[in-house]
Amino acid sequence: MRVAVCGLGSHVAQVGVIPALRRSSWTQFLGGTTRSVETARKVLADNERRYPDYEAILNDPSVEAVYLPLPNDLHLDYLAKALAANKHVLCEKPLLTSEADYVKLERLVATSSCLVAEAFMSSYHPRLRSILDLVASGALGEIISVQTSFTGALSPLDGYRIDSTRGGGSLLDVGIYALHPIVALLGNAPSAISATVMPSKTSPPIDLTTHCLLSYPHGVSAAFITSFISGESQNVRILTRRATIEVSRACTPSDEDTTWTITTADGTTIHDSRGYDPYQAMVDEVFEAFTDGREPSWNLSRAHQLATLLFRINETWRSGS
Repeated sequence: MRVAVCGLGSHVAQVGVIPALRRSSWTQFLGGTTRSVETARKVLADNERRYPDYEAILNDPSVEAVYLPLPNDLHLDYLAKALAANKHVLCEKPLLTSEADYVKLERLVATSSCLVAEAFMSSYHPRLRSILDLVASGALGEIISVQTSFTGALSPLDGYRIDSTRGGGSLLDVGIYALHPIVALLGNAPSAISATVMPSKTSPPIDLTTHCLLSYPHGVSAAFITSFISGESQNVRILTRRATIEVSRACTPSDEDTTWTITTADGTTIHDSRGYDPYQAMVDEVFEAFTDGREPSWNLSRAHQLATLLFRINETWRSGS
């Protein structure tokens, strides 16, 4: 499938997605848009095209799909234009910034012959899949609690990520990483939510850090933290009736991240799974699915379910309820 990128200046596009597009047997990377001639020279090979603007990509009949690594608040508009131009879309996370936008997008997709996928690469990594499958199988007993984190120091602390009107804040921007294991194992409908936020001084404020406790039936709980201003942590800890599973670098793993630990009454053991470049895994699965006319595993429905909980948590701290 022939793919163009809207936004060659994006860091994640340059270091993750474009290399994967070039390597994948399911894609041909045609080029992309940038206002900077220097960026085009840095990113594009001689046989790849610098498009002057997004409309030029959409008007190119050779382009079958687009990748959108744009600011969060621009996604819906560009998604709508791409679907109208009969292009499949892989769009950076967070896919959308409100429940209303998801309703609009789902209506657009329902009347289109093309598909939309959120570029959430963590869900495609073999290690995390192995862990979630193992726990969900019940082999380690019933789940007692799930604890996750996605924190780090955002530098510079500016732009759309600190603008609440543009989907900014640590919760909406990176909360998907922390919530994914929780929703995968416990669902997106906790019976109670408690969120404590360290707000910015901007007006209206964003959450620089969010601590959240989610209560599920029968005493099961989940907790997570997201942050733009702290030390780096990307951990998952799952407590079951028979074991504790712990994994570091769970959210942005590489092909070298293969191990996790399981502690039982008999001691701690190290388990190993296949490592892989998560961007490559995502690109291969997404564009194979697009080629076949079907949704990938991280489909629009799963993205919406997780986002619904994100929006609910965000409203909880903003309303003070």
